[in-house]
Amino acid sequence: MNPTKSSSFETVGRLLESWRRVLLFSHAKPDGDALGSLAAMHRLLTSRGVAATIVTFDPIPGRYSFLQSYAPMSMLGPEVTIVGYKAGANQNTKVRASAPDTKAPSIIDPATLDGIIVLDTCTYNQLDPIADWLRHTNIPKLAIDHHVTRDELADHYLIDESAAATSLIIYDVVRAVDWLIDAATAAALFVGIATDTGWFHHSNTDSRVFAASSDLIQRGANPNALYEHLYQRETTGRFLLRAAVGKRLELECDGRLALTMLPKSIFAECGASMADTEDLVNEPLRIRSVLVSLMFVEQDNGVIRVGLRSREPLESGMPDIDVAAIAQSFGGGGHRRAAGARLTGTLADARARVTRLVMDSLPTRSP
Repeated sequence: MNPTKSSSFETVGRLLESWRRVLLFSHAKPDGDALGSLAAMHRLLTSRGVAATIVTFDPIPGRYSFLQSYAPMSMLGPEVTIVGYKAGANQNTKVRASAPDTKAPSIIDPATLDGIIVLDTCTYNQLDPIADWLRHTNIPKLAIDHHVTRDELADHYLIDESAAATSLIIYDVVRAVDWLIDAATAAALFVGIATDTGWFHHSNTDSRVFAASSDLIQRGANPNALYEHLYQRETTGRFLLRAAVGKRLELECDGRLALTMLPKSIFAECGASMADTEDLVNEPLRIRSVLVSLMFVEQDNGVIRVGLRSREPLESGMPDIDVAAIAQSFGGGGHRRAAGARLTGTLADARARVTRLVMDSLPTRSP
């Protein structure tokens, strides 16, 4: 179901001003836009006297760990618990390496909350393990998102599919209600915008992106320092995993479709983590002939995580593939050119099911 009653930037800003204690969530396996928007929203709210708590479902990927200096982020289970919430069998219990082993988790009482804010997603399947709890809680919920795929999960929505990033929507909210953007908040918003546009080279990069980014730089965001944090401090595991992706690359449909299969054993071989796969599905799009890139990642819980990417055809007459529509066929979603889904079964089975749909839309003969 797709909610259509999206509030205005100013209306959402005034709603946020009326709340005094809130909980902030984003999707599992958080990326730069999820974490940047969480950090920025936390800073914006706390600067106005709101007690805000960020709760994540997974450890923060290493490249984004510096955002913790902007806003504290606690992982559900080992670092924070919610009264009335019962962890499921798949609850992640891994704590980030920097967390003290002996520290008891903080406790959140839902009865004290004025609202819940869900950022950068509007689908329950990306909100495991908290999805069932969200379905049944009566706490007012606000969802801010720019993805095409969404469920009816909130009481208030700010949906802008034309926005390149959720961080860009938050920026427009702040401008609408004239809140202060300090240097750290500007940096967090810049991270969200820059990463969701592929550092300003994806097709969603438009004048709105550049105008906001320019303003955020004037307010203190340092592009060079942020790029250094994000892209020049990789772990050895991430570096070796990228090389493994290149070695495992398969091309189908006369080079129009790129496939990469990553069994869970590859992570131990490279000394990498699941978080190190971020953006690697984009690598095959460097090849001129490739229109669609698929990455299949085997996880410990029997789930195959599938990343789907497409690009605008370079040649006339070539199909323009909507990977969000393909992902939706498997309960996933995202954007026209960037989407994801989770399937159960084997890597081979997941590959067969997803590629069948893609191949139906791709040419089998080079021009």
